[in-house]
This record gives sequence, structure tokens and C-alpha cells, in this order.
Amino acid sequence: MNSWIDLFYAGPQQLIPVVVGLVLWIGLAGLGYLVTGRDRIVEANVFFGWAAVSTLFTCVGIFVAGAFHVLSILVGILALVGIVLARLRGDALFVPGAWRVAVLSLPLLLIAGAMDPSQWDEFSHWLPASRFLIASNGFPTAEHTFEGFAGYPYAWPFLMYLGGQLAGGFLNNIGYQLNVLMLLTFAVFALRAAFAMAGKPRVDLIGWPFAAAAALVATAFNPTFVQKIVLTAYSDVSSATVTGAAILVGYFLLERLAGREAKSTWGSAWQLALVLALLINIRQTNLSVFLALVFALGLIAWRDADIRLGRAASMLPLIVIPAIVLYALWRYYIATRLVGLSAEATLRPFAGWNFAEIPRILGSMAEVASKKFAFFIPMLVACGFAVRALLRCRTGFDRIALLVSVVFAANLAFLFITYLGHFGRDQAVTAVSFWRYNIDVGMVAVIFLTAGVLWYWRGRTSFDTYPRWLAPVAIVLVVALPFGFATKLRFDYEPPKPHYIAVAKALAPQASALGNVYVMDPKGTGEAAVITRYYLDRPGMPWISAFSGPTPQLIAQYLDNLKRGDHVLIHSTRAGMDEIFGQVLDERTSYLFRREPGEWLLVRTWPKPADHPF
Repeated sequence: MNSWIDLFYAGPQQLIPVVVGLVLWIGLAGLGYLVTGRDRIVEANVFFGWAAVSTLFTCVGIFVAGAFHVLSILVGILALVGIVLARLRGDALFVPGAWRVAVLSLPLLLIAGAMDPSQWDEFSHWLPASRFLIASNGFPTAEHTFEGFAGYPYAWPFLMYLGGQLAGGFLNNIGYQLNVLMLLTFAVFALRAAFAMAGKPRVDLIGWPFAAAAALVATAFNPTFVQKIVLTAYSDVSSATVTGAAILVGYFLLERLAGREAKSTWGSAWQLALVLALLINIRQTNLSVFLALVFALGLIAWRDADIRLGRAASMLPLIVIPAIVLYALWRYYIATRLVGLSAEATLRPFAGWNFAEIPRILGSMAEVASKKFAFFIPMLVACGFAVRALLRCRTGFDRIALLVSVVFAANLAFLFITYLGHFGRDQAVTAVSFWRYNIDVGMVAVIFLTAGVLWYWRGRTSFDTYPRWLAPVAIVLVVALPFGFATKLRFDYEPPKPHYIAVAKALAPQASALGNVYVMDPKGTGEAAVITRYYLDRPGMPWISAFSGPTPQLIAQYLDNLKRGDHVLIHSTRAGMDEIFGQVLDERTSYLFRREPGEWLLVRTWPKPADHPF
């Protein structure tokens, strides 16, 4: 029983990331309120505030070193001003009643608050990147950087940085809270937009049934909800939700241009400009999504008889210039301040492209798609509706189908090109990470599915005619699902990671006194070393893993490099190591040895748990 309780309760400290995440979310909404006009889309307030943070920090941080602490104080003050102004004017920061969505999602948020980082890419880039911001209050440079820097823009790490500022220190799992809040916020937006597309009044007050529906759309009914991505520090969720928000903000701009919504078109254009600037500052590859969305909006403006094309075109500079400037500034920073440091992906010379492997590449893409049919089938259906919309673009459903399909198709085309021109042959023919790369635009499916369901239902006289039992069942389901799937959600408990994390945490308080630390895990993948590096904050710490070709000769040569006072952390053994260390090494134990003249001194041992794979 205790082990099951441990899935949910790790101590009162797990409330810290939950509270910090919610406070940050309210602050972003206040900032979003301040930087947009009267006719703002309230569902997207958080995204507008995040866009303001991303733009301000990037533009100032590129030219002024160490400015982030001052900027965080500034945005905090501005956020408070926005909250106070909204209160005084009687305006909403969120859709009224949105708190109910957070309440129903508390079990999931609490699980996220109890989790430890556990994924390779978290330790190798995203967490070090965010922690670097806390330590330096500025961007990395060629002279001052962190191991794992890959040239990504910083829109996503900025949020984890601000969470750390609120908490008084970096929170390893604050990103998990923020990812869940992003999905919940977007689900509310998508549902309310679907009501509008179906010709029904938007829900002005979120009650418990709507809150349950939004939580389910964000999680159980979300075909791209993958716990090993959502409950991590990865940037995939931020990319997906901001892509979805840009599509929906763009959709409502078109509605206002057509006169179907009597609200400011220039205000809508500015809101779209904010979200697009945020989108392009999350990942370099989002440039393709940005271009696809702008193209799709222009295509619909051309096909929609109610939109004057010249008026729409006049707004194009406002919509695209902020994103283009931000993208150009980051390219300038990479080129001038990070010379020889950035590890960005690039295309190989044209002659080296994998043209001969096109059939196998397409076959692998199709094979992956067939296994992830919950996402790809709805998107294929959406593409069918999009073709029809090209011939007859009359309804809101036509327009949204065309928007999501163009973005989806553009992403597929971009991925195909990367398999052709970037990846090596072996990775290309297996379409490496094809599913994960589609998750980066995964909210296109959520938009289409919610819009499609409500469009199908639009003929009913009222949306309140669902069976009486449905609402309480949905509410119970939202609360119960995290408990029912707790073991799957707590993938950070999957062995052997908990043991590696426990050992690294035990060593962290004395890290400064350990001198050089070497990791030996000749039967492991290297994740023990990546985890140890992160918790000890030791970039460049050497290790041996199964992929190092750990022969007895290599191990002996490796250990010969250690000097007096150096330490070696052993997580698995190979032939010959007993003789080197002067004792029998048990595979069921991890060891810490210190190098002394002519001998190895055993410092500490950690028994491995029974479920540890040996």
C-alpha cells in the first residue's frame, strides 16, 4: 500500500511546483491582458503573456548580459499591473469558471509535483539550459555555456526560469506542471472555439461538466498525450499548444475580417503576431509551421467571399514582422556570440541526400502512422475536408479543416525533407522519431476532433440535451484516471533510473569535495552518467558504458588516468575490475572508490533494489 501511496505523495515539497505553476500562470495571464487590447481572446491570455516574456527576454538578452533577473522583476510588476487593471475594469484574465478545470486536474498536477526527472534529453539539454539561466541570468556564450547546448531558442526555458525565480531556486519538475497547464488551457480554447464554429454561443461560464470535458480533451481524448513527453521538461508540448493557439487565433482573425465577429481586426492581427513570435522562438524548426500557417490564412482569405483580400493583405506586415525580426535576432546571436558552439541540425550537401531510400523512408513513415492511427486517421479525414474547402469554403468547419490540414501536411513535408537531407541512411530508412516530431504539431488533431464532434452535433436544439448521467461520469473519470493509471504516469519509477537518481542525489551535497568523478557502467547505456552529471553539476564528466567497447584493456587504461583524490562511481562490472579494485565487486551494489597512492579506497556503497535489472 505504501508503494502505491508513494506514487502520489512525495512529501509537502511536491506542492511547491504546483503552487508556483499556478501563480506563474496567473501572472502570464495578467501580462497577456496588459499587452493586448479590449477585444483580446481571453482563452489565449496566457499565450499572449508568454509571448511578451519571450520577446522581451530574447531582444534584451541578446545585447545585454546578465539582464534576466532585472527583466523578471519588471515582468512581475507588469503582470501585477495587468491583474489589478483587469480587476478594476471587471475584465476576466481567464474564462470565468476556469478554476474548475484546475481543481479537477489536481490529481494529475500532484503526480507531476512528486516526479523526478528521468529522461535522457531532460538531463542532456532542457534542464541544464533552464538551470543555466538561473545561475547566469543571461544567455550562454562561447565563453560561458553548459554541456548539451544545441542552439535552441529559449521561449520554453524562460518559463522554467521564471518558475525558479518565484520558488527561490530551480525546480527540476516545474516544466511538468507547466506542460499540464498548457494542455488544459489549450483544451478550453479549443472547446470554446468549436462551439463558435458550430454556430452555438460560446460557454461564458465554465461549469463542472465543461471543466470535465476540457480536462478529458487535454488528456484521455488527446491522441498525442504521451506521458513520457508531457511529464518531462521537453519542449514538445509547448510547441504543440502554441501551434494550436496560433491556428485558433488566426481563425478568429479571419472571422473578424469577414464581419462574422464584430470585434477589432487590428487587435486580432496583433494577437496573432504575438503568438507567431512565440511559436518561432520555441524551436528553429517551427519556421516551417509559421510559413505554413501564414500561407493557409492567405489561402482562406482568398477563398472566402466575405473577406476583402486587400484589407487582409494590409495586415500581413503586422502579423509576420515581429516573428521574422525575432527569428533574425536569434540567428544573429548564434552567428556572432556562439561561434563554434551551436550544434544545430543542418542539411547535408545535395549529392549526399538519401534519394535512393525514398521508398523505404515513405514505407517507414506509413508504418509508424498505421500504429498511431488515433492521430493520423483524423488528420487524413481533415485533409479530405480541406480539399473540399478549396472548392467551397463556406463554413467555419471548412476553414478550420483547411488550416489544420495545411499545417499538418507542411510538417509531414518538412520531416520527409529532413529524412532525405539531414539524417544518415540508417536513421532515415527507419524514419527515426517520426511519431515524436508529429507530436510537436499534435494540437491540430485536437482542434479538428473537437470541432468535428460539435459540428456533427450542431443540429440539436440545445447542447444541454446529453443524458443526465454523462456529466457526473465525466467528472468522476477525470478525477479517477490519474489514480487508475498512476503506475504508467510515474515512469520515473521505472528501474534502473530511481537507483541512479538516488545515488546521484546522495553525492550531490558533497560534490565540491569529491574532486574529479568518473562513472563506470560498462553494462549500461550511459544514462547513469548523464543523471550523475546533472545532479552533481559536472559537465564533461567522463564515463564508460556498454557503447564504449569496455574491454579489460580499455577499462585499465581509463582508470590509469585517475589521480590521487579522484573518485570513480561504479554501477556495473566487467572482467578484470575485481583485481584492479582489490575486492570482489557485486553486481547488486553500486560503489564509490577514491584513488590513493597504490590503492583504491572504498568510500561508500549503495545496494541496488530488488527490481534493478542486472
